[in-house]
Amino acid sequence: MDHQKMTCRNWSTRYRQHFFVVAILFVFFGNPPSLLAQSRFEFSHPQMGTLFQIIVFGKDSILVKKAVNAAFARIDSLNAHLSDYLENSEISRLPKIATKKWIQVSSDMWNLLSASQLISQQSNGAFDITIGPLSKLWRRAFRQQVFPNKDEIQSVKAKVNYPWLKMRQTGRQVRLTQPDMRLDAGGIAKGFAVDEATSVLGQHGFEKTLVIGGGDLRVGAAPPGKSGWTIGTKTMSSTGELKDTIITLVNAAVSTSGDTYRYLEWQGEKYSHIIDPRTGLGINHRGLTRIQAPTSTLADVLATTINVLGPEKGLLWAKKHYPQCIVDFWIPKD
Repeated sequence: MDHQKMTCRNWSTRYRQHFFVVAILFVFFGNPPSLLAQSRFEFSHPQMGTLFQIIVFGKDSILVKKAVNAAFARIDSLNAHLSDYLENSEISRLPKIATKKWIQVSSDMWNLLSASQLISQQSNGAFDITIGPLSKLWRRAFRQQVFPNKDEIQSVKAKVNYPWLKMRQTGRQVRLTQPDMRLDAGGIAKGFAVDEATSVLGQHGFEKTLVIGGGDLRVGAAPPGKSGWTIGTKTMSSTGELKDTIITLVNAAVSTSGDTYRYLEWQGEKYSHIIDPRTGLGINHRGLTRIQAPTSTLADVLATTINVLGPEKGLLWAKKHYPQCIVDFWIPKD
């Protein structure tokens, strides 16, 4: 197996487990009372097709629960805006109403679209939030386990093109210049939600926090008496087998992505659920990507983009545009 690394300066039976938090055992010999007073609280909440988990260290269980409930409510609110599975969500309604005129969008939508368009421009479309028509096509293909025909793929791909999404700073206005467009924030939304949940916890005065959403994780300040959060994550063996490994993080985010979980096989080739918007096909270079970045939004979108670009181009691209990140890419041998 090839393990490529660029060093710069990031469950359950139903929900795929990407991370596990190594048990933190405290021996408080000589520790100050302030450490003794802090307890570990853990909560989980299903949303966005995955399981969000929050761990908080705090002194008052009532205040902790209030903060966590607010964080989960924030995630629920984001899902209501950003899920293309919901017909009445903001992201689903936008292509229906913004093709003929400029439409004001929410601050959440504006921030998400802005981040997405920046990555699209930098990657020449390897990441593209207008990928919605292709997402819809491939979701059906995966459900039915039937590979789409080439004409259908090309017809749908013709509706995908990030420059057709126009943004005007004045009044947070957006316009889609072509009909039949569809937006899909699946490659960035969970990371965005993890960041927002972390922010809510901070606003309630909790800094020693961990938030997980699917393949995206963000930690705050270190737990009491520790130098950092001890996180179990995945690497890949030369045969493509996933293996557990341990990393330590403080005030950082990690995202893992790859075709190790879901793929469609056709004519001897395996096509990932991760779609290349430039070709209309699922990527077929197997591998596992792990990104460490300052925020989960950035880690999430970089993991998606680098997987699409492939190991060599992806690592070079990340080094050029995001030298503050740590990128690992594992490639199994054939």
